[in-house]
Amino acid sequence: CIRHLGPERAKLTARCAAETADDWIVGFGMGGDEMQGRQDDFAYSFDMAHEAGLHLTSHAGEWGGAASVWQAIDGLRVVRIGHGVQAIEDPALVKELVAREIVLEVCPGSNVALGVTKTLATHPIRALREAGVKVTVSTDDPPFFSTTMRQEYQSLAEAYDWTADDFRDLNATAAAAAFCDEGTRGRVLEKLELP
Repeated sequence: CIRHLGPERAKLTARCAAETADDWIVGFGMGGDEMQGRQDDFAYSFDMAHEAGLHLTSHAGEWGGAASVWQAIDGLRVVRIGHGVQAIEDPALVKELVAREIVLEVCPGSNVALGVTKTLATHPIRALREAGVKVTVSTDDPPFFSTTMRQEYQSLAEAYDWTADDFRDLNATAAAAAFCDEGTRGRVLEKLELP
């Protein structure tokens, strides 16, 4: 669902997803402007999707601070967070993300372009990884930010001296966090040449 379309539209989307949940519809998430509406307003939709067995994800912690990540993991019961970088502001939250193995889908290029962080060098992705938080790298909106995964990885390699091992770890985390069946996950890991 898209947050700025409101809770009523989210309920319609959740109902549709819940009624058609199968091998093709396996997750429910919320994107859009995280400053529009409170996450609690969408809890009913997430409850409906959860009861249908769908995996849950939501944008949080890009602009809404660490509190929005807490709201997403406690109020919406998500297992993945889109962005989530402001979690670094709250050490207790970082520990909770590690304990619950909640994955952050981090979009460094987008975060710099939008001013969430001033530069890649000051981006919290490295600190989050070093704290044990599971992170993946995403492009956010490739046409809008004029980026690709190759460019995102290249930028991170240059900023942090990350090696092929770092990117294998990020890819393995992404495959493990994917909302897919084990057969598909195995094929992805095989293509990535990961165990």
